[in-house]
Amino acid sequence: MPSVLRLDGVDALLSELARLAPDLLAETRPLQAAITDRTADEVRAALPVDTGALRASVHVVTPGGTGPGRLARRVVVGADYAAFVEFGTPLMPPRPVFVPAVRRGRQAFAAAVIARVRARGLVVGGETRDG
Repeated sequence: MPSVLRLDGVDALLSELARLAPDLLAETRPLQAAITDRTADEVRAALPVDTGALRASVHVVTPGGTGPGRLARRVVVGADYAAFVEFGTPLMPPRPVFVPAVRRGRQAFAAAVIARVRARGLVVGGETRDG
């Protein structure tokens, strides 16, 4: 079974953007694509290599969805043993690559969207959070 990290909260952000500034949603699609692709490249580059299968299993998926502001792209590591590498085992220390890279990608996306919102004169309240 592939290891997948799902980022929650992005849909709510995009739904609110669709309500406040519909043209921003169209702007976020290529932005998210670029950041997701860059995150996948970062994960590939940082993963340990034995056979190359782990790196080769990293890919981006775009599942379908409905609803205002629905936008989803996910970085997936398809190797069955990816979680053992990321989180460790009793015999092997963790080598966290995936979670930190995805966290940085999420932060970059949120910061870029917030900058675009502010550039349109809208006020951004609250804080972004990791987790």
